[in-house]
Amino acid sequence: MKKRSPLGTESIAQKLVRFSALAAIAGLLPQLGFSQNLVTDDTVEWYTQSGDYSGTRFSHADEINADNFDELEVAWEWDGSSFGGYSGRATPTYVDGKLFTVSGPRRNVVAIDPKTGETLWSYRLPNTARWEYSMRASYGKGIAYSRIDGRGVVYISTPGFFLVALDAETGAPLEGFGGQVPVEGFPETGVVDML
Repeated sequence: MKKRSPLGTESIAQKLVRFSALAAIAGLLPQLGFSQNLVTDDTVEWYTQSGDYSGTRFSHADEINADNFDELEVAWEWDGSSFGGYSGRATPTYVDGKLFTVSGPRRNVVAIDPKTGETLWSYRLPNTARWEYSMRASYGKGIAYSRIDGRGVVYISTPGFFLVALDAETGAPLEGFGGQVPVEGFPETGVVDML
């Protein structure tokens, strides 16, 4: 059995406490006003899995209603097969004129033009042993979105327990976020190891 140094790596309990504290703080950000500029009463954007920070699952969009629903036609279909066979269980986020979602068993992040269905960019997660043996393999319903210093940021918590921050315009890992993860395939910045 491997001994841990009291000054060495954190125990799982310590990591859980640290992660819980970060999650609690992140949950308070909207109440503290950090993200209040994102959602207004008349927005038709869908910022979270539940639409808004209050979890209302309501949209003020009114162009589609019971009277014209039967007249709708499919404008486009997005093909995510290049990310591997997988059911399409994900809640897309619509912000700043883009759809953001995850696709495939690794839950790769994709930005889509909602008018054409064209893939604007994608971020493929590196293969890691942690994904292969993760209790969250093939799991994840979507992304989180925030605006930091006027810049859109897309966050994904990966099945392998990495938190990745991406530039919403380019899909590039966010410079200066997190640190280098000593796993082959990860970028120099833009990732936090949550374990």
